[in-house]
Amino acid sequence: MSTIKVKQLSNSTVFGITALFFALSLWGIMNHELWLDEAHHYLLARDSNSFKDLITHTRYEGHPIVWNLILYWVTRVTVNPFWMQVLHISIMTCTVSVFLKKAPFSLLFKLLFIFGYFMFYEYNILSRNYNLGILFIFLACSFYQNRTAKFILIATLLGIASNSHAVFLILASAMMFLLLLERYEVEKLKLSRKTWIGLLIFTTLAIISIIQIIPPTDTSFFERGKDITFLQKIPKSLSPFFKSIFLIPDITQHSFWNTNILVNYNKNIAGGFAIVSLVIPYLLFYKNKRIMWYVYIGIIGVGVFFFISALNAARYYGALYLLLITALWFNNYKNPTSNAPIYAFAKAKKSFLQLPENILKKINPILIYSTLGLHFISGMYAYTMDIIHPFTTAKQSAQYLKDNQHIDKIIASTACNSTALSAYIEKPIFFTSTNNFESFCKFNRPVSLKSAGVVNSIKSIQQLHKKNTPSIIFVTEKPFFDIEKNNVWILHNEGIKITLLTYFDGSIIKKGNHYIYEISLYESTI
Repeated sequence: MSTIKVKQLSNSTVFGITALFFALSLWGIMNHELWLDEAHHYLLARDSNSFKDLITHTRYEGHPIVWNLILYWVTRVTVNPFWMQVLHISIMTCTVSVFLKKAPFSLLFKLLFIFGYFMFYEYNILSRNYNLGILFIFLACSFYQNRTAKFILIATLLGIASNSHAVFLILASAMMFLLLLERYEVEKLKLSRKTWIGLLIFTTLAIISIIQIIPPTDTSFFERGKDITFLQKIPKSLSPFFKSIFLIPDITQHSFWNTNILVNYNKNIAGGFAIVSLVIPYLLFYKNKRIMWYVYIGIIGVGVFFFISALNAARYYGALYLLLITALWFNNYKNPTSNAPIYAFAKAKKSFLQLPENILKKINPILIYSTLGLHFISGMYAYTMDIIHPFTTAKQSAQYLKDNQHIDKIIASTACNSTALSAYIEKPIFFTSTNNFESFCKFNRPVSLKSAGVVNSIKSIQQLHKKNTPSIIFVTEKPFFDIEKNNVWILHNEGIKITLLTYFDGSIIKKGNHYIYEISLYESTI
């Protein structure tokens, strides 16, 4: 059983904390600017003219369609992305309400957790598909105490959670393994009809998720990992659990998002801590082997995900933090049977590494609450920085274009990194990397994520000028030339004049600044 003191909260307390969470979240999104991934899904839904279009556009995403489907119906009502953000924090507020009401933890534990980095910032202020997975995972956890009677319902909720994102497919599968392990111990060799039905439902939904996640063979998804060697992938697969626990952004950098101060300080030291951190689940759950193996199976599954995908971001690490929280949740409840586990890996009478009980009783609460405290501090820091500084400058750029009557002109950019701008100006942008008017990224071609470069961009824009377009607004992430020396650049051979209108910098993310140019025809007098 857990050493965490449990306290049941009153309805008024739950309501008050939930209301505070929503109010702070609302203030957060009012001051948060969308970045590429947030805008991408919204635009994919917005610019799908039919459900068939939506399915076609989602094929290369590597994600189940659920979040895009929800946004599809939102965009039938409004094209303002703010309402996507409102919907997103509303879903997370419901998730927080479930956690406050049902999780068997102390008030301090609950407050530190819900206002921590992942729950309050990464999975809340940033509008993505992750919070759907958290909601259904927590709903499944809320019935865990009565898992024998509610097995089919829990299996269904886990199946739905698996259709939010690949990392939640892993988390839900690990949880289903834990439930089946218990069912097998209780029912011995003859599984009940209820168990088979639950297993069938979960398996069906998980297969549906897998079918959607695996992209067609012409995807550009794996381009990002083709230059990473096998040996380079190994440490990236071993470090996610450490990064999910020791979550301190590099506060010495303005672009703190997706950074880790220890990793940036010394990768070798961080690597050592990453290996040592894998002992934490053992220390916390060595007396409950099933829970311990639940955590390790989840860690292995997410590690495989990182190895295959070559992705590297805090939003993926967060699944392992949630894995640990759900394990602590389960550890507060008694097993459905008092019989010892029948599995060889779980029936050892004495562990190979067993610390004295009195030491563990002191270490474990310190370990748990120091982790929660660390996440709370990181969450408050990220939230505050996002309010003070622009996450991206897309909203500022869009407002400038509207205020200065440029919005009706052709607006061009090098690639789909300017997707967020398209969401705010509510129309497609001409991508010089593809020579086409687009809004969201298309992952069936490598070029869609690459800047076309100045020369190729100019050539693309020249083609637009040939169509009697007098001037074009061109938005880039980096300046064409030294803006301190000159704000006009004339290309005599091409007959083009490039004028820097304005620029917006100070973005939290590294590719979030915007330099706005007007490109017009120029007749040389030479």
